[in-house]
This record gives sequence, structure tokens and C-alpha cells, in this order.
Amino acid sequence: MTKLKVVESPKHYFQLQGEFNRNTIPKSEALAILQLNNQATSGQVTTLDMSGVTHSDTAGLAWLMNFLKHNHQLNVQLELKNIPETLRNLAKISDVDSFLSVQ
Repeated sequence: MTKLKVVESPKHYFQLQGEFNRNTIPKSEALAILQLNNQATSGQVTTLDMSGVTHSDTAGLAWLMNFLKHNHQLNVQLELKNIPETLRNLAKISDVDSFLSVQ
């Protein structure tokens, strides 16, 4: 199991690295930090690059959907990049792929 990390570089550009699944999400301080950092950026465009994700599952999809909803409520525009194919497939099966606007 690879620990999940969030790296910010440059400002408002975050990259997820590691496993994004039911084993890592509950233990991830990085995701909590990402949520806190994003709250301060109302009206700002924030990019979440998922190119460093090595494994994802339905827990990752659920977290991502809640994160998108939360950001929408805070008026934070979130741009998703490099969503892993497994996560895209799960979103299609769950009929929520339209919510994952991919750039």
C-alpha cells in the first residue's frame, strides 16, 4: 500500500500521489489539508491533477464526488486533470461521469 500524498506546486495546483482507495483515504492527512487549503480560495480556480494516483476504487470516487460538491458550495472552481482510467470507468458505471469535467 502506497500512502496518499498531496503536493501543491505551483499555488492552487495540487497533485494526488499514491493509492486513492478505501485503505488510504481514512488515514490521509493530505486530503484534509487539501480541503482546508481549498476553502480559502473562493472564486479561485484550483487544479487537482490525479496523474500520480496508482490505484483507486469506489471510495476514491465517493471522496472525489463529495469534494466536488463541497467546492461548488464554496464557489471554488475545481479543474480535474488526468483522472485515472479505473476511476473514470467507475464513474461511468455509477452514472456520475458527467460530474467529472476533465480538462
